[in-house]
Amino acid sequence: MRKRPINQLKFGAVLSYFSLAMGVVVSLVYTPIMLRQLGESEFGVYNTVLPIVSYLNLLSFGLGSAYTRFYSRFKVAEDREGMARLNGLFLTIYAILGAVVLTLGCIIAAGMPQLLQNSALTASEISLARTLMYILSFNAAVAFPISVFESHVMVNEQYLFQKIVAIGKTVLNPLIMIPLLLIGFRSVMMVSLTLFFTLLSGVLNIAYCLKKLKMPFIFGKFDRSLLKEMFGYTFYIFIGILVDQINWSMDRLILTSVGSVSISIYTIGSQLEQYYTSMSTTFSGLLTPRVHRMVSAGRSNEELSALFIRVGRIQFLLMSMILLGFVAVGLPFTVSWGGGEAYEMSYLIALALFIPALFPAIQNLGIEIQRAKNMHRFRSFVYLGVALGNLALSIPLCRLFAHIGEQAMGARYGSEYAGIFAGLGCAVGTALAVLIGNVLLMNWYYHKHIGLDIPAFWRSILRMVPGMLPPAAAAVAIFLWAPMQYSYFHAVVWGVVFIAVYLPSVWLFSMNDEEKDLVRRPLRKLLGKG
Repeated sequence: MRKRPINQLKFGAVLSYFSLAMGVVVSLVYTPIMLRQLGESEFGVYNTVLPIVSYLNLLSFGLGSAYTRFYSRFKVAEDREGMARLNGLFLTIYAILGAVVLTLGCIIAAGMPQLLQNSALTASEISLARTLMYILSFNAAVAFPISVFESHVMVNEQYLFQKIVAIGKTVLNPLIMIPLLLIGFRSVMMVSLTLFFTLLSGVLNIAYCLKKLKMPFIFGKFDRSLLKEMFGYTFYIFIGILVDQINWSMDRLILTSVGSVSISIYTIGSQLEQYYTSMSTTFSGLLTPRVHRMVSAGRSNEELSALFIRVGRIQFLLMSMILLGFVAVGLPFTVSWGGGEAYEMSYLIALALFIPALFPAIQNLGIEIQRAKNMHRFRSFVYLGVALGNLALSIPLCRLFAHIGEQAMGARYGSEYAGIFAGLGCAVGTALAVLIGNVLLMNWYYHKHIGLDIPAFWRSILRMVPGMLPPAAAAVAIFLWAPMQYSYFHAVVWGVVFIAVYLPSVWLFSMNDEEKDLVRRPLRKLLGKG
C-alpha cells in the first residue's frame, strides 16, 4: 500500500505527457480545420469571448490551492472529520460561486453590444459573441462545483483515473467536432460540445470520488476560524491568478481595437506558447500534494531546495529542447498550421512569448512551495505591478507595431492584414513584463524569504549550458540555411535533424548520472535487462 502513490505518480507523469502530446497532435489537425471552417472573422470572435469567460473563472479565488493545503494538513493529522467538513465547505462555496458566475456571465452577454460597441467588430460578430458568452458562462458555472471532486482526485494522487479522463476529453471532443465543422456546424456547436464534455467528466469524477474514494461530506455549521484562515490564504493566490490572467490574455482584448484578423494571428502564436508552458506545469503539478505534505511535516529548506533543483533541471532539458526546436522549424510549422504566409507573424509572436516563459517554466515548483508555506503574498503584489506595467507597455506597442504593419504588410496582403503586426507589439510588452516580474524579482524573493537555494539552482542550470550550445547553433543554422518549404513534412524532417544533434549533446555535456538513470532504467526494463 505504501508504494501505490509512487506508482500513481509514475503513471501520472507518463499519462500527463501522453495526454499533452495527444492534445498537441490533435490540435495540429483540429485548429487549422477550425480556422478554415469558421473563417478568420468568427475564429477571432471566438477568441475574443474566451478571455472574458476566463476572467469569470477568477471567481474561484484560488480556492483549489487552498483545498490542497488544508486537506493535506487534515490528512497528515489523520483527521477524517476535518476532511469531511472541508469537503462540505468547499462544495457549498463552489456551488454559490457557480451561481454567481452564471449570473454575471448572463449580464455580460446581454450587454455585449454596449461592451464591444467601440471595437472593430461588426454587428453580426457582436451578436455571435453574445451567444457564445451565454453558453460558455453556463459551462463555467457548472465547472465550479465539479472542480471540488477533481481536486479531491488530485490531492489523493489518483493520477491514473484523472489523466484517463483528461485524455478522453482531449481526443473525443475534436474527433466529434471535426466532422460537425465539415458539414457546416460552427462555433456555437463547438462551445455546446465543450459544455457536454464538462458535464460528462463531472459525472465521472463525482462517481469516482463517491464510489471509489468514499469521499466524506459533513454539511452544516462551518468553522469560522477555518474560513478566515482559508480566505486569508486564498486572497493573495487570487491576486496572483488575476495578474497571470491579465498578462496572458489582455493582448487579445487590446487587439479588438485592430480587428478580428489580428486576433486570429495573435491567437495562433499565443496558443503555441500555452502548449509550451503546459509542458512544465504538467510535471510540477503532479508534485503539488507532495510539496504540501513536506511543508506540513516540517521538512527542511535544504530538502525542498534539492527537489526544486532536481525538477528544474529536468524541466530545463525539456523546455530548452522545445524552444530551440521551435527556433529551427517553428516557421514552416506555424505557417502550415495557420494556413497562410500571413501567419509568419504568429511565429514571431510565439517566439517572443517562448523566450521569457522559459525561466519561470523551470521554476514552477517554487509557486507551490510558496503556497504551501503561506508566503505567496509578495508574489501577488509583484505580479500586480507587473500586470499594470504590461498593460502600459502593450497598448502603445500595439499601436506602434500596427503602424509599422500598415506600411510593411498592407501592400503585400491588402488592408485586411494591415494591422497584423499589432500582435507582435503586444507580445513584446508581455515578454518584458514576464522577465521583470517572473524572473528577476521572484528569484530574489525565492532566495531571501522562501529559503530556496537560488544560487545553487542557477549554478546547476549553468552547468548544463555547454550541452545546449551545439543544438543552439544547429537550430540557427537550420532556420537560416536549410532548404525548407512551408510544410509539415519539411518541419518534421529538419526537426528530426535537430533532435539528432540535441539528444547526444545534452547526454554527454548536460545530464548528470541521476538524470541518465531516469532514461536507462525504463530502457533496461523494456529490453528485459533490469
